[in-house]
Amino acid sequence: MLLAALTHAVCEVEQSSDLAVLEKALTPLNIEGYQLEWSQKNIAGIMTNHVDVIQTKDQPLRTYSDLATLIDGCGLKGRAAGWAHDALRMLGEAEAKVHGVDLERVHFHEIGAVDTIVDIVGTVVLLDRLSAGKVVVSPVDLGSGFIECAHGKMPVPAPACAELAKGLVTFGSPCGMERSTPTGLALLRAVVERCGSMPMGTVKGVGYGSGGRSSDEQPTYVRAFVLQEIEVELPERAPNDA
Repeated sequence: MLLAALTHAVCEVEQSSDLAVLEKALTPLNIEGYQLEWSQKNIAGIMTNHVDVIQTKDQPLRTYSDLATLIDGCGLKGRAAGWAHDALRMLGEAEAKVHGVDLERVHFHEIGAVDTIVDIVGTVVLLDRLSAGKVVVSPVDLGSGFIECAHGKMPVPAPACAELAKGLVTFGSPCGMERSTPTGLALLRAVVERCGSMPMGTVKGVGYGSGGRSSDEQPTYVRAFVLQEIEVELPERAPNDA
């Protein structure tokens, strides 16, 4: 959802319809065995973009160090590199804590090693391309109910999501489903400067990204606003003659 929304936002700002901007950004990763599959989904009357990361070949079991090495080798610089490493580290630490293992023993196939690296690198590259000076996020819906995973039935938010939600402003809607993922929460923790209402500014672009469970019954999507902040100048104060 983040990838689709940010790609759409980049296209709006750059006045382009070329969604391949994401593929081009991911080329330096030099990972084989996956492809991006784009589609459009009408969610409750709103047209949104949707992207799936499809694994086309078996992938090796990658550890935290393996994924960190991939990030180091893909040419990210400055804050984009910092964001990517922060997100990966927080994701790994949360999984390690939940499962009671060392960071290097976290099995990243459990959270999708290809999905994870594509989501993280793609998101930070797109944010950097937008020259985002500040990232603000609304309160995050963690969802409710239960999910089935490799370890059995778990309450929502799942333990890793609960761990990664620390520091964010959150709520749980009575939707009976998961509304956040570990990778998404780790990315927000890494890039977000403030949680709250939308800052005042001029809208330059709006991107819509839907997820696999987005539907008319569950009208969920991520909406990315690109704003040019406006500084309000106060009127000059009259001299104090007192």
